[in-house]
Amino acid sequence: MKVLIANFYYDDDISNEQELLERYYTGTGWAEAIQRKGIDVAVVNRFHKEGFLEVNKVKYYFVKDQFKGRLKSWQVSMKCLKKISQLNADVVQVHGISITLHIFFLRMLLRKKTAIIVQDHKSVGGKRRYIHNFFNCPADGFFFASYDLGKEWLNMKGQFRKIFPVMEGSSFFNFETRDADRNYYYHDRNEARKLTNINGSPIFLWVGRLHDHIDPLTVLDGLEILFQKFSSASFYMIHSGGKLFSAVQKKIEGSQILKQRVHLLEKIDRRKIKMYYDSSDYFVVGSHYEGSVYALSEALSCGCVPIVTNIPTFRMMTDEGKLGALWEPGNKNSFVEAAKIAMNKSLKNEGEACIRFFRENLSFDAIADKAIAHYQKLIDRRSGK
Repeated sequence: MKVLIANFYYDDDISNEQELLERYYTGTGWAEAIQRKGIDVAVVNRFHKEGFLEVNKVKYYFVKDQFKGRLKSWQVSMKCLKKISQLNADVVQVHGISITLHIFFLRMLLRKKTAIIVQDHKSVGGKRRYIHNFFNCPADGFFFASYDLGKEWLNMKGQFRKIFPVMEGSSFFNFETRDADRNYYYHDRNEARKLTNINGSPIFLWVGRLHDHIDPLTVLDGLEILFQKFSSASFYMIHSGGKLFSAVQKKIEGSQILKQRVHLLEKIDRRKIKMYYDSSDYFVVGSHYEGSVYALSEALSCGCVPIVTNIPTFRMMTDEGKLGALWEPGNKNSFVEAAKIAMNKSLKNEGEACIRFFRENLSFDAIADKAIAHYQKLIDRRSGK
């Protein structure tokens, strides 16, 4: 089996090919995990210069065209499409639901036997969804983080058979060791706290931008209630700004209890952020919708117990709510109740369960196993088996 992965977007500030692979580490991790399973993998990246690299037995082709890094919806990189067709793969996996015109033309260029899979990264809503659905029709399959998320996005029941639930990426973080019986357990968080200098009992963590759909204000409203009972608790918000930054600052400054317990931390380098997951007890987020959240994968891999919203992706990522607790988006009281449920569980046992679930379902190796099974199913469909 030969799999080709296509990336049509890149950030204009990336200077060289190696930096691009490091910036989009989840895609690199996916390709390498599939290769480790014995699959012939090639990756085609649009870039501002031509190039070729072979890293860990994965071949990376870099294709320059006339466009900037972020394509407009009507722009089509025919040069990239021709390169993809020349590599003669059994499966072409395209990153991004919004690359609709590319799917339309790609089907014309590829051999009949080649299957096309579209990988969702951030589902689009509203009227645009119908446009994307129309032009994405030639795709043989869609990778969504969960089946329910795929059903929400695809508007035609006839397309539902094309939904394949696969997490879009994973984490390289690791906070577990195993004893002789292969049981998972995690290390003493106090060691990590000496490095990060954060404290509290318990410690809640946020990692993400401050936007409406992620809803930090509802989380703060809930914590304002929760902290009245748990006076030694603290909340650390690692963020890179966002439209609600000023509103979040105002909310914290206007509350005596939040001012004492909430700490805003600007974006932290990826090489250091792992220590903050290692230092924290609970991971919280208030998303109303998500394609997936790498930060939640990272938290789970470090045994950080989730208190996250009850949306399709998070249900899947928390083993249908068995890990930590789920709450209803936009409802501060629901958040408070979910936090109490999670905190009533054994923190050690729950942390171990998070690590185990991540390793068995959300790690790169687990994702690769699922993806390869889906690849084969689509190849068989194309060949009429």
